Amino acid sequence: MSRPGRNPLPRATLRELAARAMRADRDALCDPADRAWVESILTPSELDLWSGLSAYDQRHTIQVARRVQRRLASTVYAGDTLWPAAALMHDVGKLEADLSLLERAAATLASRAVGVAGARKWMRSPVRTKRRIGLYLLHGEVGARMIRRAGGREAIAAWTEAHQGDRGIDGLGFPTIVVEALIESDVA
Repeated sequence: MSRPGRNPLPRATLRELAARAMRADRDALCDPADRAWVESILTPSELDLWSGLSAYDQRHTIQVARRVQRRLASTVYAGDTLWPAAALMHDVGKLEADLSLLERAAATLASRAVGVAGARKWMRSPVRTKRRIGLYLLHGEVGARMIRRAGGREAIAAWTEAHQGDRGIDGLGFPTIVVEALIESDVA
């Protein structure tokens, strides 16, 4: 299932980020029914991490998880909450970066220039802004470590780590239909 040439760094365009920012202002608060659904499928340690996300990121992950749920509804994975839970947790690493939407736009621009190797260097930078941008650019790896430290489910940590690029997706052992639903739901 490898997709050659796919950029593993955050793939939103500036236009998409601007549109998301405007929607975030409008839709910032989590609907109580959605919150109850999230609470029903995440473990307590996963929920603690997820709850730390910004209202914007919570809303985004709920939308992705609901799309995963719909895409899997007519498959043998209908009703399996592991996959929507993985979608809910995929961006939890963004907590460490703590970037505003404007800073995320700048980080997205920077990603075009620095690449993965540069982002790794920036993650270790003593310069706070560089470090935060590096963390954001590699939020999948960061989030996976957070989930594992918190005692979250390994399949969720593995998806969180792999979701930014193809490196490792084939080795996850996840069903192809699930991987496709997770990938396609995050892009939509």
